[in-house]
Amino acid sequence: MKYSKYIGAVVALLMTVSCAEFDELRPLNSIPTESAINSVASASAAINGVYSDLQDGTLAFDGFLGLAQLFSDETVFTGTFPTRLEFGNKNVFPANTTMGAVFTDLYEVINRANNVITLVPLVEDDAFTQAQRDDFVAQARFIRGHMYLHLVTLWQEVPLILTPTTDVGEVLNVPKSSSADIYAQIISDFEFAETNLSANTGPILASKQAASAFLARVALYQGNWSQAQSKALQAIGSDYDLTVVPFLGDQIWSLSFSPTDGNSLAFFYGPAELGGRHSIEPSQQVIDAFEVGDIRFAQSIDLSSASVPFGLKYPSFNAANAGAATDPIFFIRHAEMVLIIAEAAAEQGDFDTANRWYNQVRLRAGLEPFILDGSNYVDAILQERFVEFAFEGPFRLLDLRRRGKALELIGPFGYESCDDVWPLPQRDIDRNPSLQQASCCNC
Repeated sequence: MKYSKYIGAVVALLMTVSCAEFDELRPLNSIPTESAINSVASASAAINGVYSDLQDGTLAFDGFLGLAQLFSDETVFTGTFPTRLEFGNKNVFPANTTMGAVFTDLYEVINRANNVITLVPLVEDDAFTQAQRDDFVAQARFIRGHMYLHLVTLWQEVPLILTPTTDVGEVLNVPKSSSADIYAQIISDFEFAETNLSANTGPILASKQAASAFLARVALYQGNWSQAQSKALQAIGSDYDLTVVPFLGDQIWSLSFSPTDGNSLAFFYGPAELGGRHSIEPSQQVIDAFEVGDIRFAQSIDLSSASVPFGLKYPSFNAANAGAATDPIFFIRHAEMVLIIAEAAAEQGDFDTANRWYNQVRLRAGLEPFILDGSNYVDAILQERFVEFAFEGPFRLLDLRRRGKALELIGPFGYESCDDVWPLPQRDIDRNPSLQQASCCNC
């Protein structure tokens, strides 16, 4: 990344357990995690805490949605925060505090998950069945895998921390792991979850179906086409028909909110006329990407209700409700599995299968079928993923990167070849002498 010759950060110093897990009679350099989870009830509370951490305001907007969208051709920055403007300009400095907060929050979720994974098997409680233990650990590993997938796709090499933080000092100076090692751990976590989760489907809690779906996504990102296709088929079934499911009603796993633990997504996406801050606006590129007659447009972008275009995936526009909206974040949907099957089949030369699945998405959108072949399938599937998953996450940025299209399509907006990797926060580099900031190019 421009202006960054250092990459790699450890945020373990920031990854402390919750206040409830501290024994005030002990020094702060000794965290008594052995007393944090000691029964079925405390284990349940601990896993609920992992889910709760996902709802952190910084993660919900900047981490899971905004920063990656601003860094692509999907949106433009229309707010006032200079740290978000750096992402809009495709020129992010290691000292960017918004990025640093996202990075820290991802590791805080990981640390909570690590506590569950480590401590639940040790609980001495006759009422705690092995199936319950496996399920709690599987939920924690599922979420940990998801967080590391977010880290490795945006920052690539990061510290791989698999045990809870229980002390301070040199033990926190964890070096970076390779992307290959991180992906291997992600796969291991999702495979464990796929086997041991008690819930077969979601979308609110981690489920076997969601674990299979994430394994399909990981295989897609790694170019393992056969595995991507088989896991996507496992997730949704070979006879699945997307055309009978309403748009956005095909959720596999979503981050849900209630009025008491709501989000501010509508506030950030919405226009001032409707009580929003309007920090992020649909780009002309995503507006133009929708074909005439695509029914998804009316549920994705509004061009007429305000003086500016705005995203509609999070529609709870109400100034009095700014921090209490209940719009979910769509982490993974059936439509993604359908398009993974299509892309993976096309990569293997099976265009009959590719077209059958690909056109389910188009038919549900009210569009005519389009015939994929060896000359057009990459661009056609990228286009379909662009409009289907608009404003739902880092899909567009990651799709362009993995397909080698980022420089071509985002380059006119400031993207350079070294921007395939985000810098890790400088403040964390400074805290950890074991890490060096890696340079991705001579800039």
